[in-house]
Amino acid sequence: MCMQLGDCRFDRERGMLIELSRDESWHLSRAELQVLTLLLEHQGQLVSKHMLKTGDGQGPPLTDASVSRAISTLRSFLGPQHEGLIETVKGQGYLLRPSNGSEYRGVNYLRLHTVPLWSALVLFGVMLAFSVFYLKHTDHSKPTQALMTSILSLASGQQVRLNLYADSSASNTLLFEMGERLSAGLIACGKSDWADVYASLSHDKQVLNMTFRGEKLDQSVLRNISISDFSRPKAFIDSAWLREVDICG
Repeated sequence: MCMQLGDCRFDRERGMLIELSRDESWHLSRAELQVLTLLLEHQGQLVSKHMLKTGDGQGPPLTDASVSRAISTLRSFLGPQHEGLIETVKGQGYLLRPSNGSEYRGVNYLRLHTVPLWSALVLFGVMLAFSVFYLKHTDHSKPTQALMTSILSLASGQQVRLNLYADSSASNTLLFEMGERLSAGLIACGKSDWADVYASLSHDKQVLNMTFRGEKLDQSVLRNISISDFSRPKAFIDSAWLREVDICG
């Protein structure tokens, strides 16, 4: 069974998402396949996180992190122009909008033609005033919310938080791949001085920035690492790098 999703075609039997314009295809992981299948089966309806985790109950349930990562990866596959198809309903779950979007775009079109010009001008003025007020009175120094946070359990019983940051929720496949490699390296430590690790890619995806925070000898410690990689495919973190750079602390 194949279904259209934005500019992609979902082949459920083969577990693939195919980008039609570039003829690229991705083999979906178990989590991505389970999440996308449930969203399509309930298209236009809210699907709870619990349902996305448990699926049909025949396999082991997914974790919250696996569901979040699957949603982010699927949005990345769909591309920036279609990432809004999967809507986050805060605290409840996710909703897959109809891919053509004709229903809600048609409603907006009708409303535009029935609103008098003076009403539109007043509305524009109110929005402009609110924007000016927001820019002047809002504290923009607050840190950006992480795209994804994972809790890593080390052999010593210590837990390390890995936070991944990105400018957009789309096209972050490389960032998630680097997060998996960094997670594996930290877990292999068994014991670490770090409590929090922050990672982000530059806009051109050529520089991986990492910040490590923790305590050592009752002193707060901080370490910043930047890796440049201009090759294709990009490696950034590999076994040789992990041996050379002691990320355990």
